[in-house]
Amino acid sequence: MDRPEFLVMSWRSVAMVVMVICALIPQIYLWTKGIERKACFWLAAFVMAFAIDVTPMIIGFAGAYDIWPGLTFLPVGLAPLFGPLLYFHARQLMLGSIPMSHYWLLAPGVIYWLYQVWAFVGLGDYRAKWRFNDAVHEPVVLPILAFVTIALAAWSFARVSRMRARYNDWLNENRSDGDSYHPTWIAHFLILALAAAVAWLIELALYFALGIDYFEQFWWDLATLFFIMLLSMEALARLMHPYTKMLEPDAQAVDALMEAAAQERDWVAEGERLKAMVIDKGWHLETSLTLQTLSRRFGMNQAYVSRALNQGLNLSFSSFINGLRVEHAKVIAREEGINLLDVALASGFGSKASFNRAFKLHTGISPSEFRRLNP
Repeated sequence: MDRPEFLVMSWRSVAMVVMVICALIPQIYLWTKGIERKACFWLAAFVMAFAIDVTPMIIGFAGAYDIWPGLTFLPVGLAPLFGPLLYFHARQLMLGSIPMSHYWLLAPGVIYWLYQVWAFVGLGDYRAKWRFNDAVHEPVVLPILAFVTIALAAWSFARVSRMRARYNDWLNENRSDGDSYHPTWIAHFLILALAAAVAWLIELALYFALGIDYFEQFWWDLATLFFIMLLSMEALARLMHPYTKMLEPDAQAVDALMEAAAQERDWVAEGERLKAMVIDKGWHLETSLTLQTLSRRFGMNQAYVSRALNQGLNLSFSSFINGLRVEHAKVIAREEGINLLDVALASGFGSKASFNRAFKLHTGISPSEFRRLNP
């Protein structure tokens, strides 16, 4: 049977190319915005890695392997990188740095890529490549590859989930405007990435269990690409401003807290004293007040102030400040001729939405309901 002489872009190839383009364009736009560039770099690297990884499917459906069988082992398989790249993106957003020791997570992907380069260049013609594929690659290398990829992805998902929970706690303890930085994107990011992972795992299971062929894998690859495209587009709507970075407590603050804990203190009285000072100075009416800023004004370390609020008043920093703001808002909301947006801004809230959330959380009713019940 004669081999075809030209590539023919089948509808399968076109569908996958369209998905890839739709996933890559948002990443280009995100880069031009200049917001969280380091984090966006890792997200773009993930999308690009996936686009490269599906190249054999795209060119295969166009007949490339029939025309050039020597393309077997083309070094484009990057699956072990998927999980670590997602982890790097989330970590860069919430912590602002990636320790050098974590770059070892990229090693399996690099090793697998070098293996592909060796097979592509060093095995000789396509017949030798096919023999090696049947004898070694499919029965030995692919199962190991699948295990490593799944392990890295599972580790990355677990770390990002825990990091997101710690980040939410940190926002509550350190920022009065924490709702503005709530990691909604990370939650959506995890859901969409997990959906893509599930589609890929189903395809993998069907391949190993039932030996589904190239064409039967198409729909699962297309489904995976669809979720990657959604993830990329969702980033446009969610990465609108820089994330405040979660800071680890420094050793001095921890030592001071240990020393304070060893002393007998009336934390309730201390909490009330700090509360009175905040109200007297009107610091709670500052929109972007942080625990760090407040601690400096008190002339104390953050760990001490946090303990005074947590143990003395049984409140997180965010609940403490927003509670004071709500009490202030309840007073001025009764004034005639002032709209609720002005009430929110005058009370230290950065937006009406954050004002509404905090007000309902602390009073059980919305600001408009409060105004109606308290003319």
